[in-house]
Amino acid sequence: GLYDNLQKYDLPKPEAIFSINFFKEKPAAFYELAREMWPGNFAPTIAHAFIRLLEMKGVLLRCYTQNIDSLEELAGVSPERIVAAHGNFSSARGINTGKAVPIEEVRDAVLK
Repeated sequence: GLYDNLQKYDLPKPEAIFSINFFKEKPAAFYELAREMWPGNFAPTIAHAFIRLLEMKGVLLRCYTQNIDSLEELAGVSPERIVAAHGNFSSARGINTGKAVPIEEVRDAVLK
């Protein structure tokens, strides 16, 4: 999984890549990982298409996911049905302000 592939970032522990304190000290590791995982680098799978089909049939109430890749949304699942337990690439908020930041602005910063 994801945590098995983080050695190249020289982290104190694998979870550090998602720690706000580590990000404030050394944001480069997170930005590099985010560049690799940014939507568009991977395509939705047949499982994502099935979730979309469930929504189209009117039987999907919510789509709970621990994945941060936004592939459910790329497959066409309505954002209001998706509950991203660990966040995803569909929205962002400022660290200090808590205010919404346009995702295009975040994308531009990450993909530099």
